[in-house]
Amino acid sequence: MNWVCDLTKDAQGDLRDLPKSVQKQVARALGQMQTDPFQGDVRALKGDEWKGMYRRRVANYRILFLPEYEQHIVRILRILIRSGKTYS
Repeated sequence: MNWVCDLTKDAQGDLRDLPKSVQKQVARALGQMQTDPFQGDVRALKGDEWKGMYRRRVANYRILFLPEYEQHIVRILRILIRSGKTYS
């Protein structure tokens, strides 16, 4: 069963602000996530405030997402460049 990637308004803005080459990489990753959101470089985030959330690495950027298993929806929360402030 396929998944649906649903981008929040924040994630839509993040995607729009990315360089064109990175937008293409992220679009490719989102397409792959529709088949299996956990393929690729995906890790569960640690800490109480991140419970249930995951990140997928795309070059120097991170796609932060929350899977909704019963509805097969991948809620894309943010697309951020990896820095010391990405997870704060």
